[in-house]
Amino acid sequence: MKRTTLTLCAGALLLALGLAGCATTKGPSDEELIQQTLDAWAKTLVAKDVDSFMANFSEKFTSSQAEDKQTLANFIKEAVESGYLDDAKVSFENAQRAMKDGKCTVYPVDLSGAAGSVASELTLAKEEGRWLVVGMEVDGL
Repeated sequence: MKRTTLTLCAGALLLALGLAGCATTKGPSDEELIQQTLDAWAKTLVAKDVDSFMANFSEKFTSSQAEDKQTLANFIKEAVESGYLDDAKVSFENAQRAMKDGKCTVYPVDLSGAAGSVASELTLAKEEGRWLVVGMEVDGL
């Protein structure tokens, strides 16, 4: 009798643990994480919040227009101080995404503001569970 009760209790425990494991969620998909980064990138750029904007960039960032993250941060600070980001708007309406070799490119990201309009291409890579901008090319700069 004790053995049967023990076996039934053990079976019930295993069943409960199994069901609890099935009830856990996986977390956001890469597509959702990429969108979160893009949304934060756009929101902080429009708000001219340079520190929060730069938090969306990898320490491995590089581009033909800014050799590293610090150079880009200095450029963005100067743009804010000069008023180039006044009335800034970001649009992903026409943007296409392409995944290749663990990176996601997003183009065109349309930017407009007091200084005019440009299109940019963002390249994101996943680092420690987050998608961060590792490259950015701005047409016409």
